[in-house]
Amino acid sequence: MSHPHDSGAHPRSENDHVDSRSVLLVGFGALAIFILAGAATVGWIRHSNAATPQAALPAEVGQSKIGLVEQQLFDTQLRGARDAAAQRAHLDGTGWVDRKAGVLHIPIAAAMELVAQGVRVPAGLAPPPPPIGAANGGVDAPGATPAAAPAPVTPFPPGGKRP
Repeated sequence: MSHPHDSGAHPRSENDHVDSRSVLLVGFGALAIFILAGAATVGWIRHSNAATPQAALPAEVGQSKIGLVEQQLFDTQLRGARDAAAQRAHLDGTGWVDRKAGVLHIPIAAAMELVAQGVRVPAGLAPPPPPIGAANGGVDAPGATPAAAPAPVTPFPPGGKRP
């Protein structure tokens, strides 16, 4: 059944037309506003910075280490290699350990060769060794107090559950 007012035809649609001139005017207007605002901001910042005196650089600038923080790039850092070379030179060289006591150090290769040959320092000439843990601040270091014995461990009863 058709209605008396229904002619069976669809209503006429409007053309899909966008006025490109209006779109371009809005876009260029927004671009001009952004450029003017940016230029005004740059001018204001330059004016305010010109009135403010420049702060002096801290004395630590340029040092390789400030406090505990390394300030060098890892790629250009050579201090580790220099320290290793200095330690190697010490191990391969001779010199005084304690001049008053007459203790010298010899190259490590020569010392290992003497130990391999069985050469030992006479008992009266060797200084007494430090306590075992004293070098690392252990319990036998001067002024250290021994730690309490650990509490005994009680195993779990059969079945693996605590009482």
